[in-house]
Amino acid sequence: MALQLLPINESFNLKCDNASYMITLDGNRCKTKEMLLNELASIFKFPKHFGQNFDALYDCLTDLEWLGVDHIYFLIIHPALICADEKDNEPKEIFDVLLMDVLKAYQHNPMHFHLIAEKSFLKIINPN
Repeated sequence: MALQLLPINESFNLKCDNASYMITLDGNRCKTKEMLLNELASIFKFPKHFGQNFDALYDCLTDLEWLGVDHIYFLIIHPALICADEKDNEPKEIFDVLLMDVLKAYQHNPMHFHLIAEKSFLKIINPN
């Protein structure tokens, strides 16, 4: 097996085997809504028809069959910086709720979606 070093301060995607896909999102690279949507489209390999809005983001994140895996490991680092350069908190709040809804959608999905992030961010996304 070859050694592979993956920096956590850069976004990446990695198909680990036929069953797992690991993705990292760095809030430093997503300080505006546009940057966030572009970064997510890139790391999740969204279809070219992705609509660059939160509704389209939800649709793509809840239907990731094109990745051809059973498990998705989504690591978010520096989550407090997501949309930090926006004039108000609305885009960040929408993203947080959207991510919460995505996690709920995977509760009854054969594909497993694992979110890995700072505990404080996870409490926002899943307050239970």
